[in-house]
Amino acid sequence: MNKILILFLSVILLSLFSIFLLNSINNHDIEIKNPENNKNYNNIKKQKKTVNNRPEKIKLSGGITSTLSDIQSNIINQLNKKNELKIKNENKKKNNKNNKNKKNKSNKKLETLDNNKNNNENNNKNNINKNNKKVKNNLINFKKDEISIFGFKCENGGIGFHDGCICPYGFKDEFCETPSKNISTCFDPSFKIEYLYKLDQVDPQTCKSKIGSLCCWSKFRSDNKISNSILNYKQLLLKTNNIQNYELNNSSKFSINNNDNHDLIIKSILQSYGPWDENDKLFLKYIIMNNIQKTNYILKYSNPVSQNFNYKLNINNNNYNNINNNKNKPSNNHQTQLPALSLIPSKSRAKLAFVLLIHDIDMPAIKLLFNHIYKVKHYYVIHVDANFKDRVKINQLKEYVKNLKNQNYKKDIFIPKKYPNNIEILQERFQNSWGSISLVYSELACYTKLVDMVLDRSMVTGVDEKWSHVINLSINDFPIKPIYKLEQFFSQKSNIQKNFINEDNILKESERYNKSWVECGKRQMVSINFGSVGLEDADADGDNYHLCGLDNGGVEKTINRKNYKEGSQWHFITFKFAHYLISDFRSISRLFSMKFSFIPDESFFQIAKSESKDLLIDQDWDIDNYRFIPWYNSDKALIVGMDEIKSNFNNNSRYFFTRKVYTSDIKNEIIEKYLKD
Repeated sequence: MNKILILFLSVILLSLFSIFLLNSINNHDIEIKNPENNKNYNNIKKQKKTVNNRPEKIKLSGGITSTLSDIQSNIINQLNKKNELKIKNENKKKNNKNNKNKKNKSNKKLETLDNNKNNNENNNKNNINKNNKKVKNNLINFKKDEISIFGFKCENGGIGFHDGCICPYGFKDEFCETPSKNISTCFDPSFKIEYLYKLDQVDPQTCKSKIGSLCCWSKFRSDNKISNSILNYKQLLLKTNNIQNYELNNSSKFSINNNDNHDLIIKSILQSYGPWDENDKLFLKYIIMNNIQKTNYILKYSNPVSQNFNYKLNINNNNYNNINNNKNKPSNNHQTQLPALSLIPSKSRAKLAFVLLIHDIDMPAIKLLFNHIYKVKHYYVIHVDANFKDRVKINQLKEYVKNLKNQNYKKDIFIPKKYPNNIEILQERFQNSWGSISLVYSELACYTKLVDMVLDRSMVTGVDEKWSHVINLSINDFPIKPIYKLEQFFSQKSNIQKNFINEDNILKESERYNKSWVECGKRQMVSINFGSVGLEDADADGDNYHLCGLDNGGVEKTINRKNYKEGSQWHFITFKFAHYLISDFRSISRLFSMKFSFIPDESFFQIAKSESKDLLIDQDWDIDNYRFIPWYNSDKALIVGMDEIKSNFNNNSRYFFTRKVYTSDIKNEIIEKYLKD
C-alpha cells in the first residue's frame, strides 16, 4: 500500500513538474532549437530511466489512464511544435526579408531601368531643347515689315535671306556652322599677313577667325567667274527666265531695275560677295525693303533714273505722317510712297546737302562749323562712328542739333507747320576703320537719309524740294568762302549737272586690289596672301588657287583701270549721281565687289563714275574737288597753319573748303579774314 501511495505521489509530482515546465515555456518563450541539447529534455530522459521498471500504465483520477512515456512524448511534441513554429516563423521572416530584398532589388532594377528611360527621355528632351534653343538663338526677332537679313544668326559670314541662311561655299547646314569634309582645306588654308602698317595693333588670331570663310567665298567667286567682272545680270535673268536674247534686250519686263526681278538679283549679290559682317548687313538694311505683298525684296530707291526720264511732282499730303514716323531709322516707306520728283535741280539758288562724317564728338568744333554752313533750306546728316561710345557727348550733340533747328525755324516766318527736320543724326551707325569699305557705307547711308528728307519736305510744301549737290565733310574741314557763294556756284548753268570728283594723275598701288584686305585687331586693315611661295598648301607655282581660287581674293580683274584714276574721297556730287549710287544694281554690285580692297573710299566713286556714263548721259564731270590741302608741308602732317592764311591759300581763289584744320585759333583767323560779310 505504501508503495502504491509513493508511486502515485511521484506521478502527481512529475505531472505537476511537467505542467510547471510547460507554463514556464509558454511564459518565458523557451527557445529549443535542438531537443537533444536541451537540459530539461535530458532530465526527463533520466527520469524515464529511473522509472523504467515501474508499470507503464497509470490510472489517474477521473478514470483517465496514461503512461509516463505518453506524458514525456506530449511534452516533447509540444516543445517540438513550439520550436517548429518558431523556426517556421523565423524562416518566414527570413523568407519575407529575402523576398523583400529581392523585391527591393527588382524594384531597384526597375527603378534603374525607369531612371535610364527617364534619363534617355530627358537627354532626348534636352537635345531637342538644346536644338530648339540653338535654333532660337540663331533666330533673331524682327518685325514682319523688316527684311530677314538680321533675322538669322548665320555663322562663318553667312547672311539671312527670307526663311534661311545663304552660306559660304560648301556649307550645307542650317546656320552655316560646319563645312563639309570635301572643302575642309578651303576652311583652313595657309596664309600670310602682309602690309602691316602698325604691327603692334594687329592681332593674328583676330585675322585667322575671318580667313576660312573668306577663302571659301573667294573660291566660289573664282569658280563662278565672278572675280573676272561684276555680276552679269542680263545673263542671270536670261538663264533664270529662260527667254530669248532679243526678248531680254527689248523688253522692259526683264530690265535689271524692274521690281519683279529685284529679289533674284539681290539673292545673287548675297551669294556672290560674302562673307558678310554686321556693317554689310546694316548697309543692306538702308537700301533694301519688302515689296507691298511682303513676298520679295526690292531696292528702296529704285526708280526710272536709269531709264532716262524724269518724274513729275505728285504730292499726297496724307502720306506725310506715315513716312515721318521713323525719321532716324532706315526708311521702309520710300518706294511705296515715293512722290514723283524731278531729278534736275531748280535754277534758283541751290539747296545743298551736307554729310558730316566724324569719329569723335568735338562740340566746340561742330558748333563753329555749323555757325558757317547752316541754313534752314539746306539738308544735313551727321554720322558718328559706332566705335565712339561716350553717351554724354552723344546726348550733347543730339541736344545741340535739336536746339539749332528750333531756334532757326522760329526765325523764319515762311516755314509752314509740320515742316520736317533739316538736320539729322544717323541713328544706326557703322563701325568705321580707316582703309575699309565701312567709310563708303557710312556716306551712302547718309544719302538715303537725305533723299528721305527731301520727300518728307516735299510732302509738306507741295513743291520739289530736292537739293542740288551733296558735300561731304570731316570735323577737320572748314569753309573759306561764305555759304551763299557756294550756293551761287552750284546754281550756275555750267555746274547744275556737274560732279566734282578728284582724280590723280598717278595710279595707286595695285596691291589695293589684287589681295584680300580684312580688319584685324584695333581697326587695322591688313592684306591676306593666300598664294605666296613657301606656304604649306601651295602648289609647285606657289599658288593656293585650288583652295581659295585663282584671284587670291582680289577685285583687280573686275575693274578697268584705264577708265578711271583714284583720287580724294572728298567731293561735291549731284543729286542724280548720288541717287544712282544707292538705287542701281550696277553701283551696288560694284560697291560689294570692293569690300576686300584697300582704301575703297578713294576709288569707289571714281569707278562708279566710269561705269555709269552710259546711263547718266546728262552728267558732267570735273576732276577738281575745290578743297585746299597743303601737300607741300608733309613734314607737318599737312596741317593748315597761319602761313596758309597769310598767303591766301597760295593765292588760289577757287577753293571753297580747306582740309586739315585742327585748332580753333586757326579757324577763328579764317573766320575773321574770309567769312565775315
